[in-house]
Amino acid sequence: METEKRAERVIETLTGPWEKRVLPRMARALPPWVNSDHLTVLGIFAGFVIFAGFMLLRSSRWWIMLSNAGFVLHWWADSLDGTLARVRHREREKFGYFVDHVCDAFTVALISVGLALSPLVHLGVGLSVAMGYLLMNVYAHIEAYVDHVFKISYGRIGPTELRVVYMAITTAGAFWNPVLFRAFGYGFTTTDVLAFAAGAGLMTVFIVLSIRTAIRLDRQDRANWTA
Repeated sequence: METEKRAERVIETLTGPWEKRVLPRMARALPPWVNSDHLTVLGIFAGFVIFAGFMLLRSSRWWIMLSNAGFVLHWWADSLDGTLARVRHREREKFGYFVDHVCDAFTVALISVGLALSPLVHLGVGLSVAMGYLLMNVYAHIEAYVDHVFKISYGRIGPTELRVVYMAITTAGAFWNPVLFRAFGYGFTTTDVLAFAAGAGLMTVFIVLSIRTAIRLDRQDRANWTA
């Protein structure tokens, strides 16, 4: 019987070296009764905190600080759930992989819908960010299947960097968001342009990487014919 080969995790982000030093220490400092499942649930709760902060922006711009707190909480919980399992030698490889990424997909969709319904951006712009991120998520999992490599980052940009960008754009937009141009009967603000650029950038990376990987795999398979 052919043995199952697990995908190797590859993390090459700007914040990666710092996280590799800090996260294990934070995991070891947690009380024994806290486990990875608690942190996964906390990450989902953080998504609802971010969503609520975006919704409440209609009453005050200062609610953006609630969203920022949610982003920090989500980073902490999402980064520590797997780290805690590895530190305590309580890994559940298949369960953890499945549940972690299902929850990530749900949380990203929740955050993006919250942004789309907020006064910061138009609905279509906010959903373009969700589409770009989820497409990259799909690509990462397909690549993990065909190459046995699960890449967390592309171009030194990973989930932590994306959270920082998200926080910077939305915080700036909450306090300064002038209309840059009008089209199709709508006024498009600075946050609209930046958020759309982020979503379009993710979709462009998805398309380019997908084509490159397809060409590479096709050449590999054709080489096997002659071999």
